Amino acid sequence: MTKRQMAAPKAGRSVPAAASDETVSARAEAKAPRGRLRSVSKTDASPATSETLLNVALDLFADQNYSTVTIKDIAKATGFNPSLMYYYFGSKEELFLKAVEMTVAAAFEKFEKIRDNAKSPDEVIASWIEIHITQFQLMQKLAKVSLDYASTHNRTEKIDEAIRTFYEKEAVVLGQAIREGVESGIFKPTRPKQMATFISTFLDGALFRNMMFPDFNYRAAIRSMRTIILDRLRNGTEG
Repeated sequence: MTKRQMAAPKAGRSVPAAASDETVSARAEAKAPRGRLRSVSKTDASPATSETLLNVALDLFADQNYSTVTIKDIAKATGFNPSLMYYYFGSKEELFLKAVEMTVAAAFEKFEKIRDNAKSPDEVIASWIEIHITQFQLMQKLAKVSLDYASTHNRTEKIDEAIRTFYEKEAVVLGQAIREGVESGIFKPTRPKQMATFISTFLDGALFRNMMFPDFNYRAAIRSMRTIILDRLRNGTEG
């Protein structure tokens, strides 16, 4: 299974202040396919609108899948004209890419706020694991859309890279904390890369097990894993 990591460019594009309603509509006309409604108001074109579109799109991609969700579905769910989607993103593929990037960035932003209070390597690791509890729905959506996308025949390098970014950043966070813990004597000698992969794989498993079995107590499972991992790192045993 796959999860994904994080540094997201700002989603969408804001409309220049000097642009007229006619200019915005003309741009949307050029991107929208024939037969779609095309009127776009300048008041619709804003960073807040872009964020709304991305959040709704993420929910639809997570509830259904990448292949079946259409621009029309997203427009209907938001109440915006379909041409606005083309104005901001140009295509469903680009919208999906921005939704993944936004989600990865949001997860790491929340983690950074928690990590600021971490005073030791074990607290950093504990904070990363805890994010998968406090932000479980967000992380689960990212896991779900990534897995669905991986099963399609229309994969692109840009989207693959956005998903890989999550795992790469996660590996850096965990690997660095483990190495620092070993160097400072807090942790027993271990292989940081293998341990980071183990933690990541378990967290993915909790996300997907809850999809299959909604009654699965992911909080208890994740916190038990955290206790076992930290004991293993500190003492060199699982006890």
